[in-house]
Amino acid sequence: MPPTFAANGFLPLGRYSVSFDEAESMLVSAREFQDSATRTALWDGLLSYVDRFLTLEDMYASVLAGLPLIHRIWLGGSFVSTKTDPGNIDATLLIDTRAERAVRGRPGSKWLTTAFQSRDRMREKFGVSPLRIGYQPVAHIFEPERFTPEERTYFTQRGVWDDWWQRCRLPGQADRSPSEQSAAPARGYLEVRL
Repeated sequence: MPPTFAANGFLPLGRYSVSFDEAESMLVSAREFQDSATRTALWDGLLSYVDRFLTLEDMYASVLAGLPLIHRIWLGGSFVSTKTDPGNIDATLLIDTRAERAVRGRPGSKWLTTAFQSRDRMREKFGVSPLRIGYQPVAHIFEPERFTPEERTYFTQRGVWDDWWQRCRLPGQADRSPSEQSAAPARGYLEVRL
């Protein structure tokens, strides 16, 4: 069951796993957002953005052998708050590196690079401000001495973005960069399953 917003306008602390439909119901079609001038268009943009990955999956289903290109999507920022009219959707996509390698170099696969090259361009075109984490399943998580450089990068990126989506900017803070003062978790975010 999807979480509900707390009194501060954000989700309670933590990462909440929801389906794509649950996320839409919670963030777009909920009664509290019926007067939003931006949420429906932004969600449609996210659908169009994600659809390009799904099209590649369909094109190369035999090569992917059931692997999805997008493992999960983390949604945070003002779109995952009670703000009526957010300006964009902040999304971190966990891209399965095994699937990505299988598709690279094939017709249409340039999207795997283009999708993350310019956040400004993606925000303009789709209303999405995307970030990429190269996802990979790791069996030996309690043996970091066995991590490959790629696995270390994965765990570092995963930790960085998990930390970031739980932070809030401090009131009156002129510098919007992460700071020691803003490090304490103050909100939750969504992990969307496709």
